[in-house]
Amino acid sequence: MIKVIPVGPIDENTVIIADDETKEAIIIDPGAEGEKLKKELESLKLKAIVNTHGHIDHVGQVGFIKKEFDVPFFLNKKDEFLINDELFPMFAKHIGAVPCPKPDFDLKEGDKIKVGNLEFTVIETPGHTPGGICLYEPNLKLLVAGDTLFRGSVGRTDLPGGDANQLMKSLQKLMELPDDTEVVCGHYSNTTIGYERENNPYITGKHRISLW
Repeated sequence: MIKVIPVGPIDENTVIIADDETKEAIIIDPGAEGEKLKKELESLKLKAIVNTHGHIDHVGQVGFIKKEFDVPFFLNKKDEFLINDELFPMFAKHIGAVPCPKPDFDLKEGDKIKVGNLEFTVIETPGHTPGGICLYEPNLKLLVAGDTLFRGSVGRTDLPGGDANQLMKSLQKLMELPDDTEVVCGHYSNTTIGYERENNPYITGKHRISLW
């Protein structure tokens, strides 16, 4: 089961992935609406909270979910400095964020996260943030990209720790994946690697600005 749940006033995509057989699950980027996410998880065996990066709109409910389900929190620790940074005045209040705890585990390139019979590989994709990562499951042909890659765009690099040159290198790394890989983005609709290879202006050279 793959469930993409837009939450909060800026429609951040929280992702719940569960093994159909074992009902084991992970929640990726719980950013807002903690009670709503809790209800989605109640019939599953939550094993971990995993974050693609440390921006507050993606970690805003990590503290709530961790308290409710007593599970570990995974994040690349290069982003630890971001987890309680509001980014914009009153942004935490606007999205209903709660204080985020420090990560229990540091996610690094090549790490594996098992969810029942599924196994996700961590791909480090710095640029939007220093510790940005994506999660790739080859059997599902699925990439959870956070804010690294959007349909026709990419994550902004003008926030703390952003680096446009690093982001371009990260995009090239993702373009090594198969064309039919479905990409779940941190905001907006899903896409595929093949579509982005042909149409994304940051890949083809005709840039446009992203909101997030």
